[in-house]
Amino acid sequence: MVHSQTQQIVFTGSVLSGYFLSGVVYILLPIAAYLLMMHRKAARFYPVVTGVIVYFIAERFSALFASLFGLSQGFMSKTVIAAEIICYLEETGRYFAMKYPVTDIKNTSSAVCYGIGHAGLECFIRAYQKFQLYSYGQRLNSKGLDSFISGKSAEKADSITRQLQTYADHSLFLSIVDSLGSIVTFGVQIALSLLIFKKIHYEKRWLLLAILLHLFVNFAVWLASLTEDPLFTDFIGIIAGGAVIAIVFRIIGLHNCMNEIKNTSGNK
Repeated sequence: MVHSQTQQIVFTGSVLSGYFLSGVVYILLPIAAYLLMMHRKAARFYPVVTGVIVYFIAERFSALFASLFGLSQGFMSKTVIAAEIICYLEETGRYFAMKYPVTDIKNTSSAVCYGIGHAGLECFIRAYQKFQLYSYGQRLNSKGLDSFISGKSAEKADSITRQLQTYADHSLFLSIVDSLGSIVTFGVQIALSLLIFKKIHYEKRWLLLAILLHLFVNFAVWLASLTEDPLFTDFIGIIAGGAVIAIVFRIIGLHNCMNEIKNTSGNK
């Protein structure tokens, strides 16, 4: 029954283009940011690597803790738990990475490069997911639904079918909004990296603020997702992320940061 009702699931060309576009944007974001820093002669490779390592560790531990704390919960509940836990791990990791000189994050340019690495790994993971969805669509269009549900139980087949239908309903416009959201999310990671760096020598309350701002973005997106309207969820994520970026740059001073990057490049 499941198969006959859903035989017409098709990933249109615009839907496939949207997934491909999103994947490309995710890949290009960190690359473009690093090339811009290179153009300004302010690129620092070692902080980028540090950012990648810290994000990887934070992501792995958040998944582990989510599994431990949500043993009796479903997949979606564990995802929500992980999204909240990672805020503490990412910001704490950011704090320790910038606090100790072994990471060589000694100026604003290095802090930006750290953020590029931190956000960059997340971008590459998201890009892989988008290209995977693109691959699913091509496979469904060419081989049909049976290639996904053959040999599966009725319950599992129904779950897979409904998920594929959701993916197929993801319009090109929604992918464009997703891409805009990815740019804002990338900006949030850079902003939080700068916040920690600029305030690390002062009170530890600034670490708490970074955690709270990160929690605010993730919580706002989760709350919006309860409407089951992906467009509304994306818009809320963009608004929340934009607000965090504005708050951080108000605190640390965007103009001062730009001048410090310029001066660093001039002294290199």
